[in-house]
Amino acid sequence: MDHSGIDSDLLARYITGEADPAQRVRVEEWAAASADHAQELERMRRIWQLGAEAEPVHQTDVDAAWSKLEQRIAGDEGRGRIRPIRGGGGGGGARRWAAAAALVGVLLAGWWLLQPGTQRYVADAAAVEARLADSSRAVLSPASAMAVRMGRQRRVELSGEAYFEVMRDAGRPFVVETEQVVVTVLGTAFEVSAYDSSAVVRVRVRSGRVQVAAAGDTVTLTAGQHAVFHKQRHVLERRPAPPAEAWGNRILQFEEASLRQVAEQLQRSYGVRIALRSEAIARCTITAEFDDEPIERILAVIADTFGLELTGSGDEFALDGEGC
Repeated sequence: MDHSGIDSDLLARYITGEADPAQRVRVEEWAAASADHAQELERMRRIWQLGAEAEPVHQTDVDAAWSKLEQRIAGDEGRGRIRPIRGGGGGGGARRWAAAAALVGVLLAGWWLLQPGTQRYVADAAAVEARLADSSRAVLSPASAMAVRMGRQRRVELSGEAYFEVMRDAGRPFVVETEQVVVTVLGTAFEVSAYDSSAVVRVRVRSGRVQVAAAGDTVTLTAGQHAVFHKQRHVLERRPAPPAEAWGNRILQFEEASLRQVAEQLQRSYGVRIALRSEAIARCTITAEFDDEPIERILAVIADTFGLELTGSGDEFALDGEGC
């Protein structure tokens, strides 16, 4: 569901009549800002009305509702599970809101799961490369997971980190959602890092252009730009790219990077040790890109470029010479 720039709980409060005047104004301004927002709000309203037409209940049994929905979806698709999210509260109004929000959540989850099939990917100790149904490519970093659904929109729910090379489709935006950040593109190469253990969510763009939305703020990034969202402060900011970057499976990009920075990046990416025999060598700068080349090939190119001597093999190398 496209809730860019607004909280899902606030939308549910508005639909169920629990929103206060200020909250109602905020939702209505959000809906007026975009035809897509207005359509999304109307879709939620219709889903809620369908639930309201059912036989009324005085107290919603959330666990029973989830179980019933799981059984229906399992019967229709032969697969898929839903994990309920439980909340707490006190007082009659809070209980009514919890029941209403739970029903909206169940209905929205059912609508989502009954759309075209979901591709699910999990990377444990090693990265996982995936070719998606629209021919886009994704590299999922270790300790990460994503669910991909290709419908009217191409949508990814990401936990952890992934690099994407997206096939252009002007009629179907490609949307990556994390817990607090939404990234929207048409066709580009970019990375989203949103580990639960990190205090920030990072978005990096290798090529093309993406839109990043979080906490009511939006920035547009082009090639070589980064955005960082601070989870605790709810601040989204743009940052320049560093001289040395790695993408996906050992795609290395250097922009006026010193050989010291290059050596540090190569050591991280390939698990090797590289000795630079003089400070003059470390100060040399290079602009280049390597797409999953063997480490020996990369070091040979660097040595040839600066007239250096390359020695070593396996996981130990050294560069010697006059430098720059």
